[in-house]
Amino acid sequence: MENEKIIERLGKTLQEIAEKISINSNSLDSNVVLKLIEDILQIYDNNAMVFIYGAGRSGFIGRCFAQRLMHLGIKSCFISDAITHRYTERDLLILISGSGETTSPKSIANKAKEIGGRIALFTGNLKSNIAKISDTIIKIEGKSKDQAISQETLAPYTSLFDISTLAILDSIGGILMEILGVSEEDIDNRHASIE
Repeated sequence: MENEKIIERLGKTLQEIAEKISINSNSLDSNVVLKLIEDILQIYDNNAMVFIYGAGRSGFIGRCFAQRLMHLGIKSCFISDAITHRYTERDLLILISGSGETTSPKSIANKAKEIGGRIALFTGNLKSNIAKISDTIIKIEGKSKDQAISQETLAPYTSLFDISTLAILDSIGGILMEILGVSEEDIDNRHASIE
């Protein structure tokens, strides 16, 4: 591939990603986002825990948000990491699954429902099995793995879903930061010191 074509493709892919984030920004149900923020603040006030899980790339996005919550002073963990706390009916589970049907998040959602905590889901599929048992569902426009082969995009496979979810979670992090009065210095003081 010639350099000019590479640069052109790069620009078009970045534009596609930016447009998908914009579409998601405009289509978000603000009441659902407000409910999720309220739930996270209640977890904070009750000294409870936010558990986060996603399989594959969704898991990397989830880990980013778990870390950001920790930076904000909100107790959080990513399920399946070496340190995973005990989930209780006082806690909140945030799942990321484009299809809403991936085996491991579905199993975790079922167990969380059995225990009795709240469940929030980021998904492209409002009719999925995980959505059916979730308390809060945030719809993300983008390709999930079940659509990856049938929908042609410049960004590979599930990238549009992944990046849009990350952008929304980081935006929620910024809102929580302001509500809780957390400064950049506070975040820096909670940031890893031996990385």
